[in-house]
Order: sequence, then structure tokens, then C-alpha cells
Amino acid sequence: MPDFIGICLVLLILGGCVNLGRSYPEKHSYALEAVHSGETRASIPGTVLKVRKFRVSPAFEGKELVYRANDARYEGDFYNEWFVPPNAMITQQVVNWLTRAGLFQYVMDSSGPLPATHRLEGILTVLYGDYRATPAKAVLAVQFFFLHEASAQGEVLWHREYRNEVDIMEQTPEALVSGWNEALRLILSALDEDLTRTLRRQ
Repeated sequence: MPDFIGICLVLLILGGCVNLGRSYPEKHSYALEAVHSGETRASIPGTVLKVRKFRVSPAFEGKELVYRANDARYEGDFYNEWFVPPNAMITQQVVNWLTRAGLFQYVMDSSGPLPATHRLEGILTVLYGDYRATPAKAVLAVQFFFLHEASAQGEVLWHREYRNEVDIMEQTPEALVSGWNEALRLILSALDEDLTRTLRRQ
């Protein structure tokens, strides 16, 4: 019996040392956003652009933010993640941008009700924070395929990759996402200009 009482006392003492109220790091969610702030163009009558849901390179298709620590190692951040999966997020940003740009009479995702005259497809190929040097960089690259849907074979008018690296002054998730937003803005501005040149020639 004394041994049993002693064991109970030890367990009570140890239990008193355990901090049951210990806090753990909170998870935070982020989203890409690139707002078209320029003038809206006059739409080309009869043009309907459908934006197919983007694909994402397997290394970056998860919800965790990704950092490049050195030439061989990438790290996922369990506590900082995207609010929605990257493919859905980038697709919606492209639709929003091109809608505000006004070049096409209608812009919609692939489930839209109107038959398309043109189609835009894409692959998000790179999405990471490059922490190998100072300053760190927000790196973003997207491949686009622009197709003339009205043609018999769905003619590919062009295929291009746009890549931007934006310097960030702090290695924080907030600074990194702001850098990605700027990189996406630059990419969509270039995309908008290329689409305009192509349509004006048709």
C-alpha cells in the first residue's frame, strides 16, 4: 500500500508540471489577388472567352506555401496555406482580370452557358518563395495556351510562359504573398497585352 500511495503522489506531481493550456501555432490562410486597375477596353463584339480550369505542377498543387531553401530542397509550410487550392485560385484571378480588362465581350469559366469563340488554358508551373539569397524572392510562372475555338480543330494561336521574380524584404508569409500578388499582376498585364495584339490582327 505505501508503494501505491507513493506512485500516486509522483503522478500527481508530474501532472502538476504538465501545462495543459500550452498554445500551439495557429494556421493562417492566404489568397492570391491581382486587381486590374487600368482602363477598360472597348470589347470586340461577338467574342466569348472560356477559361479552362488551370492545372498546377505537382510540386506546388498542395495548399501549403512552398519555400526553396537551397538548390535541392523545397519545404512546405504546414501553418501557412492557401485558402483554396492553387488551381482554382489562379483560374478565378485570370477570369476576374480579363473580365475587367474588357477585351472580350464575355469572359467565363468552362461551365459558362455561351459557346466560346476562344479558349484560354494554363499551367501554374512555379509558385515558391526563393530564400537562397538576400533579398528573398517571390517566384511565379504560368504557361498559357490561347486557342481559336471557332476553328474546326481548335487552332492554338500561341503558347507562352510568363515568369516573374519579385524581391521581398522580409521572409514572412505576408511579404511573400504580397510579392506573389505583384508577380501575378505583371504576368496578367503581359497576358492582356498579348491577347489584345492577337485579337486585333484577326
